[in-house]
Amino acid sequence: MTWIKTYPTLLKAYWARALEYRGQILIWILSSVLPLIMMLVWLTISDQGPVAGYTPTAFVSYYLMVTLIRRLTGVWIIWDMDSDIRKGTLSPQLLKPIHPIHHLFTRVIASKPLQVILVGPPIALAAILLGARYDLSIPTVLLALAAIVGGLLIEFFAQAIIGTSAFWITQATSLAEAWFLLRSILSGWIVPIDLFPPAITSALMWLPFRYCLSFPIEIVMGRLSIEQIGIGLVIQYAWAVGFLVLFRRMWQRGLKHYGAVGA
Repeated sequence: MTWIKTYPTLLKAYWARALEYRGQILIWILSSVLPLIMMLVWLTISDQGPVAGYTPTAFVSYYLMVTLIRRLTGVWIIWDMDSDIRKGTLSPQLLKPIHPIHHLFTRVIASKPLQVILVGPPIALAAILLGARYDLSIPTVLLALAAIVGGLLIEFFAQAIIGTSAFWITQATSLAEAWFLLRSILSGWIVPIDLFPPAITSALMWLPFRYCLSFPIEIVMGRLSIEQIGIGLVIQYAWAVGFLVLFRRMWQRGLKHYGAVGA
């Protein structure tokens, strides 16, 4: 368990790196305005009456939380993995005492506080001014945090699987585009999943996409019972563990292929 001892050092190093590139992170955050555009669209529609139970206030509450939760569950590691494998820069990483995935994970985690610092205050102010409503009781917040962690793990290991595919294909990023498209549509990032036809909404209860984003938002908006939250957490962490197991198997087989071609 050597990697556990290295985490404080890695987190400190990657936190310093995040501070160095804070301007780039801010620009990247500001460029993600699609949820706010969709909020305006749905506000216009809901002026005629609630849509699938969503009032104008509910739409405001939902999309403001989308902007925040997406910062907490978002992961972007596919391009690094693809580049390291194709260019052979993975080789020196394999000589280090800990798995390269730990460097990627700590880098992702270290950037989260800065993202919250940058985006949190504007969202909080907007929530107050626009009358957004959330259940911020301690039990609900703790359950939402557990769901956020689960969403981050699903996203991280899903991308790690796609990145690992670079051992066999020349452009793993092409698979990434498919993943991002499905996730954007089916996670609730663009449209709340409650607005889909009932058959699709029911199917999304069992697929991983909802648990990347929509699930923790549903919790803080008070749209789920404690029983639904419990079942959701079980499904969510089952996906996270399943993706972890699949990633480890692919990585082990991929390394054999990587060595076979002389990298």
